[in-house]
Amino acid sequence: TVKFETVLSETGSPTKQFMIYNRNSKGLRIESIELMSPETSGFSMNIDNERGTKLSNVEILGKDSLYAFVEITAKPDCPPIIRDSIRFVTNGNIQYVQLEAIGQEVYIWKNKKILSDTVLTDDKAYLIYDSLVVENGVTLEIEENVKFFFHHDASLKVHGTLIVKGSVEKPVIMRGDRFDYINGRIPYDNVSGRWEGIIFSRYSYNNRLENVVAKNATKGMTFESSIPTIKKATLINTVVQNTSTYGVRATNCNIDAANCLFANSAGAALSLSGGSYSFVHCSIVNYYEWKARQYQALILSNASNDLKTYYPLTKCDIINCIIYGSASNELILTEDQNADFNYHFLNCVIKSPEKTGASYTNVIWNADPMFKDLNNERLYYYNFHLQGQSSAIDRADKTYSISYPTDLDGNSRLNDTNPDIGCYEWIVD
Repeated sequence: TVKFETVLSETGSPTKQFMIYNRNSKGLRIESIELMSPETSGFSMNIDNERGTKLSNVEILGKDSLYAFVEITAKPDCPPIIRDSIRFVTNGNIQYVQLEAIGQEVYIWKNKKILSDTVLTDDKAYLIYDSLVVENGVTLEIEENVKFFFHHDASLKVHGTLIVKGSVEKPVIMRGDRFDYINGRIPYDNVSGRWEGIIFSRYSYNNRLENVVAKNATKGMTFESSIPTIKKATLINTVVQNTSTYGVRATNCNIDAANCLFANSAGAALSLSGGSYSFVHCSIVNYYEWKARQYQALILSNASNDLKTYYPLTKCDIINCIIYGSASNELILTEDQNADFNYHFLNCVIKSPEKTGASYTNVIWNADPMFKDLNNERLYYYNFHLQGQSSAIDRADKTYSISYPTDLDGNSRLNDTNPDIGCYEWIVD
């Protein structure tokens, strides 16, 4: 059986191959090689550089072999499992190679613009080419379980307002559109830089994202410079991970976040420059391994990179959070004396040279949070749940946990005397 991973309707798949061997010393002739139901299945084949649905009198020399290549372009309204077979008739003997693919129906949107208030449901997934744009003054609402597959370099651009209503059981997924594997082992879902990312423009306010997973983009979420007295976004149970440039970058914005995971980027997992912020029970971690890392997990600043524009950091509360990673220092504070630079770390686990002062309360310095899986199998898979020896267990300030009584998985934080630091509560295996 030749099996394909998820194939999106009306789009082509990667090519898979198998070999046809003649193990005898004498040559033989295969009377026919026939693809049985190509009109309905969408499969196609190429045998020894000859395409067709039925080939006749295909010869193989003694002790020789042929390459067979198979692809599929799934039909509209494809079934969940797509099956076909290739029948070989040799000297009256019949053999089959079974073909199987997982079908996923999609709406195909190319340079799609949302021009009026719109609600998207999960009747089908959405395949995005080039861009999906929410125009100024327009609200796009996305219900639970909706899936977006972004083609290479495609993006979501929000000039209006984005409201995402995922649930713990059925989050909204935003990811690249490849479902195959590198070298047959590493899923493209674990490969960064597959699509451009989500951009919230300077005109976009009052965004709310709940139970969203955005992964393997170039730039996960970009919040452009705004008026920091107006709420830019609220992020609840949001995951942004595996990005090739940066995870989340916000400039002069007003953002609240809770129960969020910002993980693994060649740049910062989270970068905040000016504005007003509150991050509670978040894990901000960076173990990126696809190429050399450029920055720490968390960067706070109050000026542009060229120091020509100042962005006062009026408030930045980091509460019950993990800031950790593979570098020796995962926290960078870049202050310019020309602007306010106010921040406070409360009951956090931080990997950094120890700091003192009123900006740090009950901080646990350089004590390993003991995550479950940091690419242990070399498949670029990470599991940031805690192990039983974690320094984060029972160390959170419960005063703030009451507002977020369940973690990113929906587990209660309030069963113990003190909850755990980070986005995940430790659960006994």
